Amino acid sequence: MSEGAKLASWRFRRLARSEWTALYYEQMERDFPPSELKPQELLADLEGQGINTLWGAYRGETLTGYYVLAQAPDNPALLLDYFAVLPRFRGTGCGGAILRHLRQTLPEGCYLLIESENPQGAANPADLSIRERRVAFYRRNGAALSSATVWLFGVEYVLLTLGAAPSAGQIATDYQALYHYMLPKAAFGTMCGST
Repeated sequence: MSEGAKLASWRFRRLARSEWTALYYEQMERDFPPSELKPQELLADLEGQGINTLWGAYRGETLTGYYVLAQAPDNPALLLDYFAVLPRFRGTGCGGAILRHLRQTLPEGCYLLIESENPQGAANPADLSIRERRVAFYRRNGAALSSATVWLFGVEYVLLTLGAAPSAGQIATDYQALYHYMLPKAAFGTMCGST
């Protein structure tokens, strides 16, 4: 089956503020640990500045998953800031459909950055298994694993890319530039860095 045919049954649309505000409290607070979830007010501010856009993936009229993209001015990288499939739709191809859609709709000259917890930092075998499965999922869906690693809020991440990506050094630079826009300036140095 062609990629176009695989995407034909999915619909993707930008969410209105009222929709994603409800989604934040109904889904995002459940899908992401508090240490990873930006306050709703910060997401609203970033959306207002044109840095974040919040999207839904639908089958018919049913929301099946969602994602948040971040892009700073004059930066070729778009960050997949949040990405989740609603629990009852996991394993249905929704996650892969979202990544295929993102790859096909990347603006010319841009690439997608994906953060995934570094398997080397796993706390135990169960955590290692989860981290390895996440990286494998992204790679199965066309993402390339870069050699760039970063830390954010005390967690080390590997960076994967979709689209034509630059060198690992430039990827880390683009990543940090994005977070300069997304985090309070006073907190940036203690919350975000690259290795």
